Amino acid sequence: MSAAFFSKVASFLRTESSLDALRNILTILLPSSLLFLFWDGHIAVAFAVGTLLASLTDLPGNKADKLTTAAYCIPIFFITSITSSLALHYDSWTIVLLLGIFGFVYTIIALLGFRINVVGNLGLIVASFTIGLRPEDPIQFSLSVTAGAIFFFIVCIAQVYLFPHRSLRYAVEGGISNMAKLIRLKVDCYDEDVPLNKTYKQLSALHARVSDQLESVRSILLRDKYLLAEGNAYSKRWLGKLYQLVDLYELLMAVDNDYETIRETLRGGKTLHTIRRSLAILAFETARLMQSNKEKTFRSIGTSELNRLFLQLEADQRQSSPEKAALIYSISAQLKQLSDILQNIHVSKFAADDSWIESKNFKDFVAPQSSFQTIVKNLNFRSPIFSYAVRMSILLISGGLIGYLLPEYRYASWILLTIILVARPSYTITQKRNYQRIVGSLIGIAISLLLLVFIKNTLVLLVIAALCLYLFLLFNKPNYLVCVIFITITILLGQKLHEGELHDILGSRFAFTLLGSIFAVLGCLAIPINHYRSVEQTTASLYKHFRDYLDKIQESYQTENLNHYDLRLLRKFTQASLAQSYDSLEQFAKEPLRGKAFKADIQHLQTLAYRINALLVGLSVNITKLGLDWNHDAMNSRVNYVQVLIEEAEELLKKLAQSKRTKDSNNVHFQPSK
Repeated sequence: MSAAFFSKVASFLRTESSLDALRNILTILLPSSLLFLFWDGHIAVAFAVGTLLASLTDLPGNKADKLTTAAYCIPIFFITSITSSLALHYDSWTIVLLLGIFGFVYTIIALLGFRINVVGNLGLIVASFTIGLRPEDPIQFSLSVTAGAIFFFIVCIAQVYLFPHRSLRYAVEGGISNMAKLIRLKVDCYDEDVPLNKTYKQLSALHARVSDQLESVRSILLRDKYLLAEGNAYSKRWLGKLYQLVDLYELLMAVDNDYETIRETLRGGKTLHTIRRSLAILAFETARLMQSNKEKTFRSIGTSELNRLFLQLEADQRQSSPEKAALIYSISAQLKQLSDILQNIHVSKFAADDSWIESKNFKDFVAPQSSFQTIVKNLNFRSPIFSYAVRMSILLISGGLIGYLLPEYRYASWILLTIILVARPSYTITQKRNYQRIVGSLIGIAISLLLLVFIKNTLVLLVIAALCLYLFLLFNKPNYLVCVIFITITILLGQKLHEGELHDILGSRFAFTLLGSIFAVLGCLAIPINHYRSVEQTTASLYKHFRDYLDKIQESYQTENLNHYDLRLLRKFTQASLAQSYDSLEQFAKEPLRGKAFKADIQHLQTLAYRINALLVGLSVNITKLGLDWNHDAMNSRVNYVQVLIEEAEELLKKLAQSKRTKDSNNVHFQPSK
């Protein structure tokens, strides 16, 4: 038990985000400590704030990604800090107006991509920190914050030049880790005692995560001109890993029949148990690839056990009816292909085959970059992000106005910080973040109080604050509740050492955090996001991709002319569209006022979409990788079955739309009795 725990801890500490946390804490503390000791304490604090907040904008990516982040982050930090600190310096009401402008602009730029979205969010936090620190010298403060951000990006970009494939390596390993989870979940699909509806929902959610992981690998690899340059020794190696991951994902998603049919056909005997055991070994060996850097290959014991199970499946096939034998043969072929890919995924050299895409077409497999024209098109309330930006602007103006009317305006920073960190487009996510922030703040306050009561040594308290800052950076991405605890301790200890008033600090932290949480919830209810509009758009796009993918599969089979470029591109578009559709349906289901009324239909739609996608991938895999000899009647039967499922999904969506219109109409015409 203890060995497994320490193994998980060691695995966690080896992740990219954990190593980044160590880099970030050193980047923050070393120069800030020198500035504090040999120059000026106020400059050191502002420099540390700039470095800390800039470090939180850093996401995995290649050199171009890091430079893009720096190009947005540095000017945003400077503009925000200088304007906010000047307004505070002159006690001007314009600080409230500035908060409204920042709230809208830094939220709407999320349309330029997730990386810019994070920068915008941190820009809002710069405004909150500026209000909390209330600098005496605005110019010195803003230049110090900006210098901290510049210093961080110098370190970050230098690291990219020294280790250019670092993010790519971690992205590939993250993809393998998610594949292991997917294989473990597939075991339940062949277990008659596990309800399929539950399994389908879990598979759909995991599919979205795996799709994002593969998109991350593509984004880092296929946009790196140096890595893909002709004659680059690394090019074929990394491309091979990407192809292996994509092929592995296809095999895991692919089915020839619905799992209900598979369970019914293979009922009785030990075939289902043999399949489950094979998948369990594949999942274990896949996960083991992530645990050791020295020997990332299958163990001989795992290989020998798999071979024995494959022989058992062949025996079952020979003793079965033609229908059952064909199904066993198909599943067995997929399992063998899985085993081959997993055993070769860390091979340093890959031989290109007919399924590889020409380098000139790589750009088609990378998500297109948004432009400022995208923002212009979304400047209306039909756009969810526009509604969210207006909501954030109003919330920050409200929080800033309350703070402006208080004698100690700096304490309003807790209101603003809570709104920035908690308020999300979805009501459910906002409530979850509220819970995590309030509970984390309470725990952090309690621990800080104990530390300040029993420890009087300033140096010890500084060390504890530095350790908690590192733990905040460590848990910032994986666990928001835990990171709130540690950042609360860090800030409260730092403010106590800086200002000395314990009761004011503790009281303001909790009271204004609670007020900010209330504002965030009221904002969700007052300016709700119409998630159903996203459902209409994403599902319509998904069904179009389903039909395009199905047409191309049918055309490829009938003409016996495989166009791997078209099949891979359509598969990629379909997978991405499925992930977007799942997310929009999930957000609609969580709407506080009407989502629950449609929950059953939404779950049915998600299940149908997953089944259609799995069957489509199954058809594609069988004609491109497994080489099964199907006759046209069998092919047409499977194609017709998928078409029926697509039509069923489209009818269900129409029913959902009609139900929503009826419910909305009833709500509009409802008049309370007098």
